[in-house]
Amino acid sequence: MPHVFLPVLAFAAAWGVLVLTPGTETALIIRLSISVGRTTAIGAVLGIAAGLTLWGIGTAFGLSALIAASHTLYLVLEWACAGYLLSLAFRLLVNVLRSTPETETDSENQAPKAFWSGFRRGMFTTILNPLVGVFDLTAFPQFIPADVNAVTYALLLTVVQAVLTLTWYFTLAFTALFFSRFLANPVVIRILDGLTALVFMIFAVRLVISG
Repeated sequence: MPHVFLPVLAFAAAWGVLVLTPGTETALIIRLSISVGRTTAIGAVLGIAAGLTLWGIGTAFGLSALIAASHTLYLVLEWACAGYLLSLAFRLLVNVLRSTPETETDSENQAPKAFWSGFRRGMFTTILNPLVGVFDLTAFPQFIPADVNAVTYALLLTVVQAVLTLTWYFTLAFTALFFSRFLANPVVIRILDGLTALVFMIFAVRLVISG
């Protein structure tokens, strides 16, 4: 049995390093936690995990391979992700330049709306990124033992991805929420929005260039 579970631990270590690397999801979670609120941030974390799960399932059943093999499909997804990140960046920059920045609220009576707003942002940021699918497509075969059901094992690796991702981003979100009581003022919010917009633009350009 060790030959079955050791690859899971090795995959967990590899994915753990990757998920700890700052990227668009990290910027999104920190920004929502500090400048919007807990409900939206939680929604974003679950949305990111949902996006990863969909990519993992797609890899297990061959969808990621189809996208990677089709230059047209890959480019469409790549440009869709870049366009989405740039649209988020544009909205943030417009807010920075306003004389009175618009603020989102996490008020109790708007909790469902706030949650789904965060969920959509988290999910689309992840699911539109074809590099996630390419990672799964490249990494999964390296960690799947030869004598197991490949689909079942790929789904197991997907669960590992989701659990580690939820653990890290929830930790990040609640850490940022703790500090938000000291940082939630107009000047800090402007700076944070500007930096987040810059991160989104950089990753959008990198995504297009990587294609």
